[in-house]
Amino acid sequence: MKKSEIIANCLVNMDIGMNATDAETRVQQIFVEEFPDDSYHLWNTDVDNALAHDLIKQVGRASKINVRLFILDLW
Repeated sequence: MKKSEIIANCLVNMDIGMNATDAETRVQQIFVEEFPDDSYHLWNTDVDNALAHDLIKQVGRASKINVRLFILDLW
């Protein structure tokens, strides 16, 4: 699973009316805004599926997710 998909899944699980496609687009937008000197495509690598699902489970249905910090955590 790609890093952006992990964050997108967590955003969708927040149940704020965002679908997976919109959530992934938003992750990319935030990455570009917050890290203009870095490559989104180089950052957005695959993560082991077991780890990805564990991260999604840990975040659960959080009421707030700081996408910038989540991106940094997955770097």
